[in-house]
Amino acid sequence: MLKNYAQKILEVSPNLRIDSVILNEKGQNNTVIEVNNELIFRFPKYQQGIKELHEETRLLKYIYKYITLDIPNPIYESLESQTVGEIFVGYRKIPGKTFDMQAFHSMGHEDLDVIANQLAQFLFELHSIPLQEEFVDHHYQKNQYKYWEDMYIRIQEKLFRYMSNESQVLIRKHFEDFLNDTMNFQYKPAFVHGDFGVGNILIDYHLPKVAGVIDFGGSHVGDPAVDAAAIISGYGEDFLKQMYKFYPGLQSAESRMRFYRGTFALQEALFGIENNDEEAFKNGIFNYQ
Repeated sequence: MLKNYAQKILEVSPNLRIDSVILNEKGQNNTVIEVNNELIFRFPKYQQGIKELHEETRLLKYIYKYITLDIPNPIYESLESQTVGEIFVGYRKIPGKTFDMQAFHSMGHEDLDVIANQLAQFLFELHSIPLQEEFVDHHYQKNQYKYWEDMYIRIQEKLFRYMSNESQVLIRKHFEDFLNDTMNFQYKPAFVHGDFGVGNILIDYHLPKVAGVIDFGGSHVGDPAVDAAAIISGYGEDFLKQMYKFYPGLQSAESRMRFYRGTFALQEALFGIENNDEEAFKNGIFNYQ
């Protein structure tokens, strides 16, 4: 299997010498290949992922110059095919370790303040990037009400049968309260990371600082509160409040943050059932059964 991916890479970049190939098992939407311990290649697992990789690559090339932290910079690409297993993008590996909960809890308040500062600066830079019309057309769900209403309908149709009655009642309230408040759709759209969680923030191996941010597969033009919600989900509200000192504008979106946070597991379960990803479905539905 790995030889097939390496061969596809060499067909596009014959001058690249491949000494080692490692399969990274963490990718939910993409098969992630590490080459020579210095390059990362991502191959979409699903047909929908091909379109998303096109959009992600175009977006990364646009936003790269606006971001201070290291982010993926596509330097190898094969985007012509429409066949899963042939299309890919490659970039230099960002050295660092995942800012997981073990790393989070091992840090003191001052070190966490440094991390909070860097992450807040990243979000401020990302959310402040000028929106050109071409990106709004491709990424921004112009009718956000319709987007969330559609998701709510799909959750009821596809997931409710696996849930307890109590969970169904709570989900109905969660979505209907949000959809019935027009203020939830009165925000200034911006570029958002879309999956700003524990697995996509890297920190330095030795110093308490952020090394980079990865996996922009969910990036789009939308509500900046989505990224803040991911911080709450991963590291808690107290850490997000530390970030307010450096990016106070985040604080105005707390009600939307809580709504988005309450949809993350549901979105994972919905993704799983719609893409035959049993692990994603089980992880997402677990607390609703």
